[in-house]
Amino acid sequence: MSKKRTWNKEKPRKLSLVELEEKYGSTDAQIKFFLNIKWPEGFECDFCHCHEYYLIKRTTGIKNNYILECKDCGHQFSLLSGTIFDNSNLTLWQLILAIYLFFVQNKGISAVEMGNLINTSSKTAGKWIRKFRILMAESNNDHLLESKFYDLDILEVGGKRPGGKRGKGADKSPVVIILGTTQDNKYPTFVKLHALMNHKSASIKKWMRKHVKLDKSTVINCDKDTSFNFLKKIVDLHSAKVNYKEKDHKLYWQNVISGNIENNIKTIYHGVSKRDLPLFLAEQEWRFNHRFTGKNIMNKIIKYLRKSKPLRNSAVINVLNLYESKFLKS
Repeated sequence: MSKKRTWNKEKPRKLSLVELEEKYGSTDAQIKFFLNIKWPEGFECDFCHCHEYYLIKRTTGIKNNYILECKDCGHQFSLLSGTIFDNSNLTLWQLILAIYLFFVQNKGISAVEMGNLINTSSKTAGKWIRKFRILMAESNNDHLLESKFYDLDILEVGGKRPGGKRGKGADKSPVVIILGTTQDNKYPTFVKLHALMNHKSASIKKWMRKHVKLDKSTVINCDKDTSFNFLKKIVDLHSAKVNYKEKDHKLYWQNVISGNIENNIKTIYHGVSKRDLPLFLAEQEWRFNHRFTGKNIMNKIIKYLRKSKPLRNSAVINVLNLYESKFLKS
């Protein structure tokens, strides 16, 4: 009987909720957090370059309506304008808590659960979750997968139709998953995921050339899927039928991680529509690749938030609808 393969590297402790409250529980600390996103080098007036300001909290309108007024020229700046938090009606603490709850999870968090935890509606929580997934996707796109060894496969991710139908017979999408490893058939360091328009070589080739470093010294393990045959001219391709009952069979970790991703989507989000699938995959990719971040998670997220721009929910929906229409035509 073969021994079960495990990965023994210990993950660092994550930032606890108690530590989060100790660090950001006061209004001053919350203002400083968002000030650091918008002005990482400290406040500077766009008009006169003064570095001093009066902090004003308007009592009407949105809950977090903090204004910074330049002491020299009097121009006013909203604390959150120009960022992904522009026009948010949540308090500063609710926003920080939402960031923490979403990014710190190993598997994910539903809109219902987040809404309950930050005391808002699941609809509002869902909008923020979608925006946070976009931040994850942008971070993923900044990184090229580079490794000596890769495990490559295509999995079918079950979706859900408008009526809520899931599983067998429901919409399913082919997803290419590639794991980078430092040693052949060993635990992966990083993963890349991509929803395919169709199960054809051209779609896979186009995506891999953009997101994965490949050359003649690269070793790729895969099954006998003919859609990978184009790689024979590019890399050292090891294509063979996999017997999953064999000890130390190929694609072991590929199989484990693919199963984990599918399980997360099914159990936490109860299936995903084709429209939303790319962002869900971006989330799962980001979570795996940042599993060793530990207590530094908020500092990492601040870097993403500094690059963010105002993002209206309607604009996000329009882009996702366009993406879905491409799927339907493929």
